[in-house]
Amino acid sequence: MDINFRLFFERLGRVLAGEEVTLPDAAKQPIQNLHAESEIVTSWLREFEDDISCLLMQKIGEVEIDDPDLGNIMDEINFFTYESEKVIDTFINSISEQKSQSSCSEDIFDALQGPQSRITDIKQRMQQLKHMDSKIIDRIKTFEAEYGYFPASSKSRDTVGLDDRMEELLDLLIEGPPQLSVVVILDSIGLDKTAFAGEAYNSSYVKHYFDCHAWISEPYSNEYDADQIVDIIIKFLMPSSRLSEIEDKNYEMKKIILHEYIMTKRYLIVIDDVWTIRMWDVIREILPDNQNGSRVLITLTDIEMVTSFQLEDGENIRLDLVPTGGPLRATYKGWPFFILYHGSISLEENIGEAVEIPLVLRYFKYCSLPFCLKPCFLYLSVFTAHLEISTRQLYQLWIAEGFIPDNSEATAESYLEQLIKEGFVEAKKRKAGGTINTCSIPGCWRPVLLLVPPEVEFIFSPSIDRGSGKKAKRLNAVEREGDFACLDDYDSQLHSLLCCSPESCHFDPIDWEKICGMFKLLRVLDLGSLVLIQYPSGIENLFLLRYLKLNIPSLKSLPSSLLSNLLNLYTLDMPFSYIDHTADEFWKMNKLRHLNFGSITLPAHPGKYCGSLENLNFISALHPCCCTEDILGRLPNLRNLRIQGDLSYNQSLLSKSLCRLSCLESLKLANESKMPRLSKIALAEYLFPHSLTHLSFSNTVLMDDPMPTLEKLPLLQVLKLKQNSYSGRKLTCGSYGFPNLKVLHLKSMLWLEEWTMGNAAMPKLECLIINPCAYLKKMPEQLWCIKSLNKFDCWWPQPELRQKLREFEDKEQYGVQLYPYGI
Repeated sequence: MDINFRLFFERLGRVLAGEEVTLPDAAKQPIQNLHAESEIVTSWLREFEDDISCLLMQKIGEVEIDDPDLGNIMDEINFFTYESEKVIDTFINSISEQKSQSSCSEDIFDALQGPQSRITDIKQRMQQLKHMDSKIIDRIKTFEAEYGYFPASSKSRDTVGLDDRMEELLDLLIEGPPQLSVVVILDSIGLDKTAFAGEAYNSSYVKHYFDCHAWISEPYSNEYDADQIVDIIIKFLMPSSRLSEIEDKNYEMKKIILHEYIMTKRYLIVIDDVWTIRMWDVIREILPDNQNGSRVLITLTDIEMVTSFQLEDGENIRLDLVPTGGPLRATYKGWPFFILYHGSISLEENIGEAVEIPLVLRYFKYCSLPFCLKPCFLYLSVFTAHLEISTRQLYQLWIAEGFIPDNSEATAESYLEQLIKEGFVEAKKRKAGGTINTCSIPGCWRPVLLLVPPEVEFIFSPSIDRGSGKKAKRLNAVEREGDFACLDDYDSQLHSLLCCSPESCHFDPIDWEKICGMFKLLRVLDLGSLVLIQYPSGIENLFLLRYLKLNIPSLKSLPSSLLSNLLNLYTLDMPFSYIDHTADEFWKMNKLRHLNFGSITLPAHPGKYCGSLENLNFISALHPCCCTEDILGRLPNLRNLRIQGDLSYNQSLLSKSLCRLSCLESLKLANESKMPRLSKIALAEYLFPHSLTHLSFSNTVLMDDPMPTLEKLPLLQVLKLKQNSYSGRKLTCGSYGFPNLKVLHLKSMLWLEEWTMGNAAMPKLECLIINPCAYLKKMPEQLWCIKSLNKFDCWWPQPELRQKLREFEDKEQYGVQLYPYGI
């Protein structure tokens, strides 16, 4: 409940340090006074952390306490925070608008008189406050000890054969009967059923097989309102252009429209966390059976619900009949069900051991987190439950929000690692070296993320939260249609507006006008996949923006008005825009850290009044025509770079300039030559920086063997030669080459016939992927001498090689896997 105040206290320190704006001398003293008083209150809040935790649990109905004094003081602190931050925001925004600093200083001195008086009064009242009865906290801690470590899904008993189970699930969804069928995933120890269902839902097989998809998760699955559920399904399945004509229809009419639309389509509906048998009746009424292989996938939380189903002979299912292996066929009112249980113990034993962790203990576990991790965890509520979260995006958002003290991605990653260690987050994919690429939210923490953020006025999601979000500084637009239609109801002091849904549809220009007109203090604006038809006017007036993500496919140039006004930007993310012209003002964006476009051409450095962009560490995708020694030399701390364009035409430019990037760690080279077969890319002429750890090529159509050049890079850990990167017939790795290489991908090398390796080459190789290798007859004998090799995926090997690899397939040491399965 103190999260907003403590974040504001940290922000005051950054304001005084000049991170947000250069303060005029006359404004420093009143802000220093406010910071000093807030520091005293922060110390007091640390002493009362357990009391505040109990107060939060009382508000969400998990415990009963009688301490009105603490509640009243916390209300006063939150009101003080809201009013004080409004003053600071307005002051900084006025300076950013280049108004008179003297008048701004006078304004803030007067405006802070009220908050200063209020914080002094709060400090005096705190001195008289006593701790609540310690028996309440002791009782919760005893309760926690009885249940053991969190969360339940992290217990030591693991599921077995999970890859096989995923293949089995995909078979049921894709290869099953033509009749509309339901696949049920039962809860089991060691399995995050939501993540398991999400992996199937997001698989390329499912995306290609089904014409349309919908995912229904909490809180909808707990309410079982038929009208609400049909609204959700319509929003997922039907084109956005038709939603406006449907929204005012009654339930019966909506159902008819939905039936007509999906009658000829194969659909998949996922319903996560079902608790009652009533859900079947609601879904059965809404969805038509098209006899074309449509499916409903359900994750079941209350395992004993399976006793409501019947076997094919009409007998009710008993828990001891549910197998731990293949699917159990069942019916419910004539509707076919396939029940999947993935536990390594019997279902009855699973129910006995998988005691549900009471919600109150999950809240207590959250409250026990170090403060630096609390806002990072609560922020995860803006992401859709079943989708994997990109850590690159997550770190940039945390930094822009002010959660990371030193604005360092390394610190952000350490915070995420701590959350993973404590069981609050699950790492999904890691890069070579162990860095996290994607993560997800375990299902057991979703109730906390649904209830706590709105309760503490941290994030408000209108489509989910029933209360008022008037004082919340962050708005999460979960449902585009409803949430943006009510922008007039939200606080004009909004700091963040996010729409992280993957839904791609056009954004109403009227809503954009509201955003720029009402929310001038925005620091984070992420509209996700929502499409803007043209460059939005008014965006240059959002002076405080730190993070901006927009989808504007028509945008071809970055105007000076945008770049010269948004000087506080840390992240500029427009992945679907291809920029041919960028104004010179780009070189004034000294705080810029992350630049992501479909393609961007940077201007030549104008010389005077501009320096180097020392904070910029990520660019994708840079056009090769601007990769001059002068431009790259002014990006001294660039660590991640993707270059995309005609690499052959810019050969002489690129080959000499890359060495200027002395801190570069990851480089991706993607060729887009109009005549790739005539490519003249000579890798031997490239002066690669020795700092490189990750390197990939695509469509480069290299004629000469790249290995003699690349094997000399001393720190290289990952090398990916992707589609059409090399058109030769032979690869030669010299002795002692690639001393630190861990991952090697050879993709679409259609003509590769021979691969040789010298002694002690690639001594640290762990993962090798070749896809396909139609003409390669054998692997280098030295490959099998590499002790670290534990994963080798080979696609479409020709018969002679396939026979040889089968000798190693049963040796777990190498992890040989031949694809496709069964060849």
